[in-house]
Amino acid sequence: MRASLVPPQAPARPRGEHVVVGVGARTHAGLNALQATLATRASKMRPRESHLVDRHGEPISMCRIPSIGDDVMGLHRFVALGAPALMQATWPWRESFIRLGHAVPMLPVIVALPSASRPGFDRRFDRELFPWLQSKAGFAFDPKQSLLLTRDRGGGVQAFKWAMQLLDSGVDAVAVGGIDSYFDPDCLEWLDAEYRLHSLDTENGFIPGEGAAFVLLTRRSRTSGLRKLASVVGCAVADEPRPYGSDEPCHGLGMTMAIREALGPLARARRISWMLTDVANERHRVDEWQLASGRSFKGFADDVRHDQPLLHTGDLGAASAAMLTAMACVHFEVGSALGDVALIATHSDGPERGAMIVAEEAGQ
Repeated sequence: MRASLVPPQAPARPRGEHVVVGVGARTHAGLNALQATLATRASKMRPRESHLVDRHGEPISMCRIPSIGDDVMGLHRFVALGAPALMQATWPWRESFIRLGHAVPMLPVIVALPSASRPGFDRRFDRELFPWLQSKAGFAFDPKQSLLLTRDRGGGVQAFKWAMQLLDSGVDAVAVGGIDSYFDPDCLEWLDAEYRLHSLDTENGFIPGEGAAFVLLTRRSRTSGLRKLASVVGCAVADEPRPYGSDEPCHGLGMTMAIREALGPLARARRISWMLTDVANERHRVDEWQLASGRSFKGFADDVRHDQPLLHTGDLGAASAAMLTAMACVHFEVGSALGDVALIATHSDGPERGAMIVAEEAGQ
């Protein structure tokens, strides 16, 4: 009697308690999350020359949004970038109250911004960004629990971690995201002096970009009537002891710790087949990611795919974590994802590193 062959069952999809119920995004190639995601998937990238010039007197090109004037910089540029994405992400939640004739409650908003030490940082952000965003987005922020995090790319994951802690403390919903733009003369001059702008004589540099992304998070028990796009299964932050600019070489220790902690809830029951990172064209970021991901290989499938959206959007700085998360949610929704569980990873120029695991919810 021959034994019957029973195909192995796929591991159950992990389900986190913190659920994404809305996404919004804006890049140079997309005015909403769907457009931004599919334009990136199609490798649609159109850097444009600016009136700002590099050390050789040549115009600096970057991926900037054409509908925002070149005379708009700093605070007002960040508001123009962030308000539409914030409106998109929060609308399903706000509409659920409006449909029932109820007043829309105040909402905590957590925003990741570039490091305050970066040249060109607008000192008005602390006192003026929230009032302007609130005015343009058209709903009331919770003033006691809203927060700005000025920690560059890695701060984007810290923003998610803080949002999840608020939800665990009893808050109904939190809008979390990031806004960034390199379109500033002081910032671009600094990048040029550091040989970080991609050009004919700086092959190792990156193309600067700008954008904003937000997601609306709530607890699973409070998603009734809302479309569940994804859940956050793991979220971790760590500091890199030898970040960019250190005298000693970076060994990727901070990102290694962040990845391992984020993977912890999976308990090796599920291996990641899709990772979205902020790794662009800079050699030090490529090397650091290779070291960290190599040490964490047991958490990844043999055919894991490394998705690098910032190669097509331009570097998005502090908006990266929220943008990668929003893109993963859109891919889940339209059926173009490279897996039903994804790793999101971001690296700051400073020590901050962050990693998240997001799992598909659509169809469950």
